[in-house]
Parts: sequence; structure tokens; C-alpha cells
Amino acid sequence: MAVRYGSLPFNEAISFFRQKLSVTTEHWHEMWAASHNHAFTVAGAMKVDLLADLRQAVDDAIANGTSLNQFQKRFNHIVAKHGWQHTGDANWRSQLIYETNLRQSYNAGREQQIQQVKAQRPYGLYKHGNSETPRAEHLKWNNLVLPLDDPWWNAHSPSNGWGCKCKKFALSERDLKRLGLKVGVAPKAASYEWVNPGTGEVHDIPKGIDPGFDYRPLAPKQRAARAAKQAAAKPPLAERLRPRMVPSALSTAKGVSAKGLDDLLKQLPEQAQHQLQDFLQAHPVKTLFIKQGEMSRGKASLAISQQVAEYLDVSPAMARAYYTIKGANRTGGFTSVSFNHVVVKVKASHRFSKVDVTATLNSAQQVIEDAKHNQGPLSYRLASHPENLKRHHAFTTLIEQQHSGDAGLLSTWLHELGHQVHYYAGAPDIPVKAEQMLTAYGSTSKHEFFAEGFAAMMLNRATLEQWQPDLVSWFDKQINAAVRSSNKRR
Repeated sequence: MAVRYGSLPFNEAISFFRQKLSVTTEHWHEMWAASHNHAFTVAGAMKVDLLADLRQAVDDAIANGTSLNQFQKRFNHIVAKHGWQHTGDANWRSQLIYETNLRQSYNAGREQQIQQVKAQRPYGLYKHGNSETPRAEHLKWNNLVLPLDDPWWNAHSPSNGWGCKCKKFALSERDLKRLGLKVGVAPKAASYEWVNPGTGEVHDIPKGIDPGFDYRPLAPKQRAARAAKQAAAKPPLAERLRPRMVPSALSTAKGVSAKGLDDLLKQLPEQAQHQLQDFLQAHPVKTLFIKQGEMSRGKASLAISQQVAEYLDVSPAMARAYYTIKGANRTGGFTSVSFNHVVVKVKASHRFSKVDVTATLNSAQQVIEDAKHNQGPLSYRLASHPENLKRHHAFTTLIEQQHSGDAGLLSTWLHELGHQVHYYAGAPDIPVKAEQMLTAYGSTSKHEFFAEGFAAMMLNRATLEQWQPDLVSWFDKQINAAVRSSNKRR
């Protein structure tokens, strides 16, 4: 529906949109939150003339009441004219551009009107917009009445997410009595962390609001004083960034996050932390923590394809090639020399908060010591060694047996990251004899040997060094080489 009152154009909404500057951006997260109050952008529209045509189409929709169907036809014409290869299905992408711009322009215009009558109508009413897939929090906020000056509105004034149809109305004391409403109390603050994949900045987003929507749509005059105040109070980006080893992570399990992983890594031995920090600063490898069904090529994997595509900065059409695998039920994680990320399988019940790092390090120590004394539970033989070798299958195997799958996520992540270190180090061959193998899984190839060895270095370097000091020295050299390298080899 066009942003109009009856047959009259909504002048405040039109003015709000037309005062914006056109800014080209490659990704949606480059234009953040309140920046949309003064800038028009379409993610991926990098040509000035392309963006200009898209802007004119949106302007016509706001000013003249162009329907969604008419806008989509014009969108397809613009795409063909400029040869633009946009992300997502054309109908979906055009609807997203149309609805987001019209709704936020409408909301900014409404906010201007609300502020003009605030003396007579000092209360704000939140109304749920009857979306087809309503958000639980938005339903809870329905009919919530708060003073217009309540700070809650700064982050919760609609729209509050992609496709959100909620609205805000101004009420007087008489309106409250007529509608049988009472002034309430702002809901208790609750938030979740979201890492901007472009800057690495960690944002605390109010629960129920999509990333980038936690701001109040404001027209220029309203915005000036508020922007100056916020700019003066906001610390520099470097101070807002939290120092962490893990650059970022996309997780479909609530209890598994980049911050949670980072908290565990900060409990590892100091030298391990330094080596992880050095490698990840040189090569900011991303992480996907996804469930088994999402690793298979079914509906579950399709459901997260757009999200993964944006996170990995790949084409949505190709996204599933980067996180699906045959035999997902037999896989704890995987990566590839062509990836700049690792994939680790999680369950919805997994929680990093449950992991006892000290106990995990002790389990790693047992794996190494059992290998040293050839007394692991799994017996096997290599062609290069006439006697049976007795080892644990892998570090993760014993860690999960003694503790939980939660702790196994840590060792699995280190194992998969070890593959990336190996690639950057030039994929060196196994430097030890058969009797010096750490695990049975590590005996299968040079790739798995390095990944298991890297996990050992991070989890219990001291025990490994007591047994094989030359191997520890070799790993140090390979990790240093990987940090300096800009090329990969398998």
C-alpha cells in the first residue's frame, strides 16, 4: 500500500525521503541503523546511475502511490537496463526495497507529526501490525502505552524489523479514557549480541528487533540536535570494539556464539592464546555453528541460505555449497582450502556456558599421555609400522565421552581451524614416525595429523612438549609460517 492519507500524498513522508543523500554500499550492514535517516542505499547497487534509477522508482512510489506490482515491473526494467546481478529472487528483493523504504518514510513522517502535537498528546501507543508471521515480542508490546519521552521509544519506534508492520500513535488523556488504556512501564531491557560482519563491531540489539532497526525514524530538523548529542557521547570505534580472538560466528544455536567461544579461548594456556590471536588477526577465518539438518541439502539448509550468504559474502545461489555435506550425521565439522570459514555441527541444546575448560585440557592431556604409552582404546596398524598402535580416535572423542558435546565443540573448532593453518603453512607432510602419532584419526592423512596436532598444541602444549619437543618446535614454525603466508596449498 502506498504511503498516503486517503487520496492525499503524505508530505512529511515525501520530504523525509527526498532529503536523503544517495550512498552506494556493497552490503546492507554498511549503512547502519539511524544512518538510514539521511541516506538512501540499496545493498549491492554500486553504480551511481543504477542507484539513481532505483531511488526515482521509490520516490514515485511514496509520492504518487505506485503499487507494489507496478514497482516490481519497474524494478525488473531497471535491473535489465543496467545488467545488475542482485542477490535474492527479483520479486523478493524488489518487495523488500519497496516496503522498507515506504514504511520507514511513513514512520518518519508520523514521528514528525507526533512530535508536533506532543504537548496535547504526550503518550505513545504501540500497535502490532497484523503481520502474517508475527514476532512474539511485538505481540507483547501491542497496546503498550508509554510517555513519548520515555527512552524505550528510541530503539522501539516502528519499524522494528524486516517486514514489520507495527505502528506508533500519539494519545491524549482523553484518548486513554476513551480506549480504556493506562500508561504502562517500559518492558525490562533484554538484548542479544550481533556482530557486524563488515566492521567486527559487537552490537547489543534489543530483543525482538532485527539488527539495524533499533533506532527512531526522524526527519532532518528533529534529528539534528539528537545526532549532535549522540555523536559527542559516542566513543571511537576502536574503543567500542571488544578485544577478541574470534572475529565472528554465525550460529543457529542460542547457547553457542562468537563471544562464548572467545570466553573459552581466553582460558587456554597463554601461548596458545597468542598463537590463535596472531593467526586470526592475519587471517580472520569465519565460523558457522549449524545443526545437522542444516548441513544436509534439505529444507533446513535452504532456510538459512540467505543468512549464510550475507555472512560469508557469497552468492545466495551458491551459499549451500559452503555449509552442506554428505553424511552430515557422521561429521563433526569440516572446512576446505577454498573456504575462509570453518563449519562446526551443533545441537540446539549446546551451551558454551556449560564447558569446563580445565577439565577439557585434562582430557587432552590424557589423550597425549595414552598415545605416548601406546595404551589407547583403539588398536590399529599402519603399513609403515609393524606393531599395533593403540590410540584414542580423536581428541574430541574422549572430551565428549568424559564431559559433553558442549566441550567437544571447542576441540572440534580447534581441529577445523587447524586445517586452515595447515593450508596457509603450505600443507607440509607428516614429520614424525608412526609410533609418534597422537590419535587414530590423525594417522589417516597429513591433513588430519596436522589438525589433531594443532588441537593438541592449543589444549595441552606442555604435555606434548614433554613427549615430543621436536614436534612442538615444528608446529611453532608452521604456525608462524601460516601467519606470514598469503597463499594456501592443499
